[in-house]
Amino acid sequence: MVAYRESVASGAPFTHVLVGDIESERARANELRLAATGAAVHSFVGPANQTVDAMIQVVPFGALALAYIDPYNLEYLSFSIIERLAKLQYVDFAVHFSLMDLTRNIDMELDPKRDRFDHALPGWRSAVPTNALSKSSLPGWFFSAWCKAVGDLGFKVSGQMPLISDGKGRSIYRLVFFSRHPVPDRIWNDIARSRNLSLF
Repeated sequence: MVAYRESVASGAPFTHVLVGDIESERARANELRLAATGAAVHSFVGPANQTVDAMIQVVPFGALALAYIDPYNLEYLSFSIIERLAKLQYVDFAVHFSLMDLTRNIDMELDPKRDRFDHALPGWRSAVPTNALSKSSLPGWFFSAWCKAVGDLGFKVSGQMPLISDGKGRSIYRLVFFSRHPVPDRIWNDIARSRNLSLF
């Protein structure tokens, strides 16, 4: 989802929302729900890596945008989506990063015949240091490397990353926020200081 307002100088709230889903029924349901709140909504149907360019074309130059990326798992967290959205002049990101998928499957993904995590962090296998090759160390290394890759695009990754659990002590995902300007980062830090959240 991308939400934007027409100009940075405007004091108006985000009134334009672009939503996308691979399932047309879900995209339509989100469109109707958001339109009911008064937002101007446009939906896109298809894989995010195929619809993101069409979304970007809709966002006016100079608009203040927030991109919310909520992939089902890391297989669908394509770094190229972030790279393309990062070309918008003013954009912040909120991303659900699947810790459950990472911790469960990272050791299997070391097999070069597998590619589920390759789009999330291209070239990651060749960059893993030998002291991070254990299953207990790999998830932390991968997440830190992903955050660094985001930082290399010119963003500051917020230190506040709410952890969502299943209520039984198992981590599901982290909500990661990153921006180029210090103001949205300060706002995020203020609202994200609450305790860890549960899905239930």
